[in-house]
Amino acid sequence: MYIDQSVYPDLAEPPAVLETIEDQADYMQRICAAWDFHVHPEPQTFELFKMWKEVFDRFPLPASPAYHAFRQWFGWEPMPMPPGILGPLPLYVQLDRLEERGEDPCEHMI
Repeated sequence: MYIDQSVYPDLAEPPAVLETIEDQADYMQRICAAWDFHVHPEPQTFELFKMWKEVFDRFPLPASPAYHAFRQWFGWEPMPMPPGILGPLPLYVQLDRLEERGEDPCEHMI
């Protein structure tokens, strides 16, 4: 089993094996947190995680975009994501939505 030891900076001796489902959940959380901060997982991690649906189902990380990306990558059913988790909508999206509703987003500029 490949374990990316770089996600264990808090441990002097990172684990060589993940013996319990709780250990696997901790590792999943560490990998997702790293990816959420733009540290992309290794291909071996994807290979490992594709066998861990039980871990992903039992220990969801609803606030992690990486968690949702893994689920989508593996073709698993989506889990609800809390609203606003990715921050406010960009201005261009807000303006596009106003325009789609028939409102003129630039009317106040005239």
